[in-house]
Amino acid sequence: MSNLYPFVVSKTVQKRLGAIALVLVILFAFGLRLGHPQDGLKNALGSAQSGIVLYKKGADLTTGAKVMVNMDAPAKSPIIAFIVKSNGDSVDIQSGANVETVKSSQIYGKLIAVIPFIGQILGVLGL
Repeated sequence: MSNLYPFVVSKTVQKRLGAIALVLVILFAFGLRLGHPQDGLKNALGSAQSGIVLYKKGADLTTGAKVMVNMDAPAKSPIIAFIVKSNGDSVDIQSGANVETVKSSQIYGKLIAVIPFIGQILGVLGL
């Protein structure tokens, strides 16, 4: 038993991890996803890269909505931006001073919440 110590996890920790996994599966079933942006809009707690975001896949693309967007290379991707104008298959977005046009298929979804600081840990891990 003492040889297995690093691999033994208490029942309490197992229950908590199971509960977290169950919540993530339920959120995924309702179209909610977690993402780690590499650039984009900043908030009072730091850059977009320092947090992770919760977004809804397939949400309406309305003017003013904050979205997570997959940019074409060589730009950092994905980014957080807001929609300036929606033109059917293309969408004008702004994440800084410049307005860019992307295909609506490049938009992951509408931003729901930003969870600050966890993105720095993911960045160290290379995710």
